[in-house]
Parts: sequence; C-alpha cells; structure tokens
Amino acid sequence: MLDLLSGTTPAGHVATEARVLIALCGLVLCIWSLVKLRRRSLLVPTCTLFLTVGGAFVLFALFPTLFDQLSYAVGIRYPPGLYLIACVFAMILLVIHLAFRLSLLDERCRRLAMEIALLSGAEGRSSRPAPTDRRQG
Repeated sequence: MLDLLSGTTPAGHVATEARVLIALCGLVLCIWSLVKLRRRSLLVPTCTLFLTVGGAFVLFALFPTLFDQLSYAVGIRYPPGLYLIACVFAMILLVIHLAFRLSLLDERCRRLAMEIALLSGAEGRSSRPAPTDRRQG
C-alpha cells in the first residue's frame, strides 16, 4: 500500500495525492451541478454532461487501473492518450450542445421580434383614426 504524502510512486502509477485531488474535483463538480440544477440555473442536458464528467473523475480516482485496462483493450498503448481523447470528445459534445442551444435561442428571439413587430403594427393601426371616404361624386 502506498503511503499518503510519501512522494514516491512506482512508475506508471497515479500518485495517491493526485487521486485524492481528482476525486475531490469530481465530487465538487457533481455537487455544484446538482445545486445549480436544483436552483434551475443549469439546464438538464448540461447538468447531465457535468455529472458524467464528475462521475468519470471519481471513477478514475477510485479505479485508475480500470482506465489503463480499457485503453489497452481499445488498442491504445499509452493510457494517457485515452484520457486526452475522452477530454477532446467531451469538449466536442459540449460545443455541439451549446451550438444547438444557441440556435434554439436565436430562433426564439427571431420569433419574439416578429411578434413584437406585428403587435406594434396592429397597435399603431388601431390608434390612428380610420380613413374617411372623401370621394366627390
């Protein structure tokens, strides 16, 4: 068993201090996202993404050899490469999600602008006196 704060770890292993830090970061991310979701200041899909990342941090901290075995099973011979690929994939998912949300908000904004224009146009017509027929005949 490794001594906590010993400063020595076998080559290729994650230090216990790093595992504790990663677990704490994962727990803080999960708790933060749940608190934000409860206050309704974070959307469910975004919260799901943050909970997944936080859960992955906690799993990595508890079972670091599991990720090494997974990377070897997938065919990646350098396990940190799998972490990098997973981070890039998570960032791509986040960008896609945010782009989707932005397009929805843009559509809502455009629709609201059209409704305001229609309502102000209808209000302007109703406040003007009706044109009179001045035909002489």
